[in-house]
Amino acid sequence: MKTVLNILLTAFFLSIISCINQKQTFKENENNVLLKLINTRLQVAPLVAKSKWNTKKAIYDPVREKIILDSIEVQSKKLGVNNMFAHHFFRAQFEAGKIKQRQLHHKWQTEHQELFRPAPDLAIEVRPILDSLNPLLLLSLKKINCNNQSLKVFRQEARMIIDNSFDDRIVETAIKPIEDYCKMK
Repeated sequence: MKTVLNILLTAFFLSIISCINQKQTFKENENNVLLKLINTRLQVAPLVAKSKWNTKKAIYDPVREKIILDSIEVQSKKLGVNNMFAHHFFRAQFEAGKIKQRQLHHKWQTEHQELFRPAPDLAIEVRPILDSLNPLLLLSLKKINCNNQSLKVFRQEARMIIDNSFDDRIVETAIKPIEDYCKMK
């Protein structure tokens, strides 16, 4: 399991480095950075699902979500990101991840899946990955490009950038707050 986490962490950092190193001639590239970060966050959902499967913990963790949202509120104020937008965006990311987790739990229940050996430790191995993404996601929200042409491109690129293992419902859930925010601007 540590190998999977190491691969995921390596992929995450390489994608961030490539995003930072790319020449950003077009403003749309800022949106692609955000989509890559959303994809990276979604890639963690199966690890969360495995951990919760093994421990029989509920998929919905309102206490953990509140802690994160309280932190996001403080960080968004410091960065000058619209507070309501950040809140709505992170709630959507939680929901997109939970959709994937529920899909996996349903599949595993149908298949009579045994406990995963080894399974990732949610607190020690998985949550630090998610926590490290939050400031990067906030910075990307601050740089989002909301012109009409970019939104059309954004929707198309979301489906190309976000891994195919995440169905359209998950992608729609993850990107809807961005579209809603841009329509209000």
